[in-house]
Amino acid sequence: MVSYARVIPSLLLIALIFGPQSAQADDPHYKYMGTGSCSSSNCHGSVNKSTSSAILQNEYTTWQKHDKHSQAYLTLLNQESRTIAGHLGINKPEEEPLCLRCHATYVPDKELRGEKYQIEDGVSCESCHGAASAYLETHSISGATYKDDLAKGMADLVPLDKRANACLSCHYGTDEKTVNHNLYGAGHPRLSFELDTFGVLQPKHWEVDDDYRKRKEDYLPIRAWLVGQAVHARAVLNAIDSPKRSKNGVFPELSLFDCYSCHHSLTEDQWKTHSNVGEPGELHLNLPSLVILREALVPFSPKLADSLKAGIADLHANYKNDGGKRSIPGLKKLVGDDAMSVVASVPADPAKLQALLKQLVEFGARTPFLKYEVAEQLGMGMQAVLATSPELAKTYKSGLDSIYSTLKSAEAFSPEAFTKACKEMAGKMGV
Repeated sequence: MVSYARVIPSLLLIALIFGPQSAQADDPHYKYMGTGSCSSSNCHGSVNKSTSSAILQNEYTTWQKHDKHSQAYLTLLNQESRTIAGHLGINKPEEEPLCLRCHATYVPDKELRGEKYQIEDGVSCESCHGAASAYLETHSISGATYKDDLAKGMADLVPLDKRANACLSCHYGTDEKTVNHNLYGAGHPRLSFELDTFGVLQPKHWEVDDDYRKRKEDYLPIRAWLVGQAVHARAVLNAIDSPKRSKNGVFPELSLFDCYSCHHSLTEDQWKTHSNVGEPGELHLNLPSLVILREALVPFSPKLADSLKAGIADLHANYKNDGGKRSIPGLKKLVGDDAMSVVASVPADPAKLQALLKQLVEFGARTPFLKYEVAEQLGMGMQAVLATSPELAKTYKSGLDSIYSTLKSAEAFSPEAFTKACKEMAGKMGV
């Protein structure tokens, strides 16, 4: 079903290198066996994909040769990482738990490391699929079921929300591991994530064929994008609500806010062209996933979209008074329960896809001075729609190419150029 070639802004590629997903080794029952345990040619290490097996059998080879996650540990050895670490007072980033939790399959307990475990493997198979000691020998035998594997420690990545949570544990963070304002100030690249685009460009080591659908479920790019937005929104609300992550001593954790509340050039007269109505000089929460989810819900549940809009406005209005304590519980329910029940079952209905694409394009066209974080998610959402619908891809590919040409990097981003490209595409859609 995926028919539209994926593209990705260059800054997102940096996020793949610097902010990969990872699982902490905190389960006492299972050992992490290392990628060498999965790399034989009759397992997952074949050079070519299998034509006779239910799995491709070249998953390890794909990861090793093409997946930036395999290089995640090695980035800690380059000069950029050493400079960032030096700013933080860290001597060796390759030995620092703060870095290793997301740049490697981090197993601090040596008793939980199998013979072939190597931290140099970076973010490896078991970071995503779970410690393999119990399921390694049995998951490939005749009659073995996915349910059996789960009972032996394999991570359940079939539900899109669980898959997104696994990725976001590093691509956004948790209470145990996060990229905060100190890290950004030291030079760490901005984190970004989108489940569908990043999953496909990983590159993906799976194919949606009849066997995949039979064993798991169908894969719709637009559904993955929507679920990813909802899970990301929930993660943002959890961070704002967390005493550990929302405060830095007596100060608020500044990474939760829009960078350009503070970081803009007065000498370049940016204040003359950017909009921050009613809140000049005030910190403004950075909520791109909530904004995108609000817009994306309009074609599917206008009433829910209105409720989310009101909830976001209420959070912004009340945050400086109570830290969001009155607003966040209601928003969590809207995002985690109500919105998730809608987006998790979105069908590939041509009319709905057309309506969603129109909504996203129109939002980009009518909203001046969009922040890069919102614009990039809009672009990837439009791309997910086209990847779900070959018909829409044929009609609007050139329009999306123009929009993506404005998203090459955050530093070079021009909101005016993005809005113009969206208006041109909106014109083609008759908006």
